[in-house]
Amino acid sequence: MIYNGFDFGPWFDTRLMTRSLLPDYDITTRTVPGTPGERFMRADLKPLSIDVTAAFRARPTDDMAAVRRLMASRLLCLKEADLWLDDERHLGLRYKAVLTSPGELDTLWHTGEATLTFTAYDPIAYGADAQATFSGTSSLQVGGTFRTYPVVTITPGGNTSTLRLTNMDTGQYVQVDQAVSASTPVVIDMAAPQATVSGSAARVTFDSDFFSLEPGANALRVSSGTAVARWTERYVG
Repeated sequence: MIYNGFDFGPWFDTRLMTRSLLPDYDITTRTVPGTPGERFMRADLKPLSIDVTAAFRARPTDDMAAVRRLMASRLLCLKEADLWLDDERHLGLRYKAVLTSPGELDTLWHTGEATLTFTAYDPIAYGADAQATFSGTSSLQVGGTFRTYPVVTITPGGNTSTLRLTNMDTGQYVQVDQAVSASTPVVIDMAAPQATVSGSAARVTFDSDFFSLEPGANALRVSSGTAVARWTERYVG
């Protein structure tokens, strides 16, 4: 296990872990007068709880008080941090997680173990970073098994009063509604969501719709110049 940049392998055997196959859902419904029951509105993913059994690899001669202090300092992280689990490290997958229950670490001895509970409030695993350069209309191949939100940097082909990035598969687009020149970098961050021109917030049209990329082929079109799309593959399960 690697958490917050520290490899616990030399100190803990962390090969035993449990988590649900899929995150739980929060289901939103509404009552519709004149119809039986309720109508489904949407489903939102709930945080994913990950239990890791940590068994010390220590020897009877080790100074366990010192080891416990070291482990406590490495586990203490008051923010989301990368969590690499032993069963998925070979796949290059990680979670953004917080240690929400450290178990009974203070009672461990050289043969002891404890259950560390991590919570991934974003329950979808992160994979490899990827990027693609395109102009006009192009097809981008996106890995993973879940949607991802790219950051697209556009270098206009010349002076233009508007600049549009379109998802040709869905019809969604983001249109920057101000004049830009060939030397003006335009960045569209789909997750934020916002567009910037030369680092400052840019106007977009009212009907702009920041969109995600789906696993597989995605056809994008940029109205002028060349674009570089960057994203992180996401994996469910």
